[in-house]
Amino acid sequence: MNSDERRKKILEYLEKNQVGYTTNLAEEFETSPITIHRDLAAMSKKGLVTIIRGGAALNLGTSILYNLQLRQKNFPLEKKHIAEYCADLVSDGMTVFIDCGSTAEKIAESLLTKKNVTFMTNSLDTAHILSRSADNTLIMVPGVFQEKLRGFSGLITADFMKNFMVDILFLGAQGVDVKGGLSSPYYVDAETKKILMKRAKKVVVASDHSKFGKYFFEVIARLKEIDLIVTDKDIPAEIFNDIQNYSANIVTV
Repeated sequence: MNSDERRKKILEYLEKNQVGYTTNLAEEFETSPITIHRDLAAMSKKGLVTIIRGGAALNLGTSILYNLQLRQKNFPLEKKHIAEYCADLVSDGMTVFIDCGSTAEKIAESLLTKKNVTFMTNSLDTAHILSRSADNTLIMVPGVFQEKLRGFSGLITADFMKNFMVDILFLGAQGVDVKGGLSSPYYVDAETKKILMKRAKKVVVASDHSKFGKYFFEVIARLKEIDLIVTDKDIPAEIFNDIQNYSANIVTV
């Protein structure tokens, strides 16, 4: 197990237990306490955990947005299926906004074969992907760069988007919950998404199953305000049924 894989497993452990002690984690992952100590120190620098005596505690959702580079490694096949379904919603000639996030990047890759589409994005990495499509128009949406999002947001983004309407907005979220709605742990990100929703004829939330049943610091929208939710088949049946009963349109792929 390499360091990236082990740190992902440590995060999953902390999500269940909230606190992990170095000796216990070393036994759990069959490695040395020194290696675990290095892992926790690296994760602390990324803002994922807080070092405590003898181990680390998970930084909970009210204050943390997982680093995108770590999230890109999670559920690649599921995100690919979600992206392919979302790409089928786009017809030639449309204007499409793609939000920041690892699933959004997969959507961008699936859209490269489209023609005569105007793409708008505030994601640096998504823009890089879409720049390879010579048959379409790409508009890079400005704002204040957010390192953890690898994209731009804030008042500049909001003011810029007031000049446009898009046919489809592909929106990401860290939390999707029946009671908590669509949410983000990051205030500026949430406020930007609210503006984006107002500038879209159709809002599609594309999120893998790990985002469901969670809620964070700021509510972006209630689920009834979303036109379509696209997720993978590993979403718990209870959560899927609750969302359907809430009258939200959700599909699994």
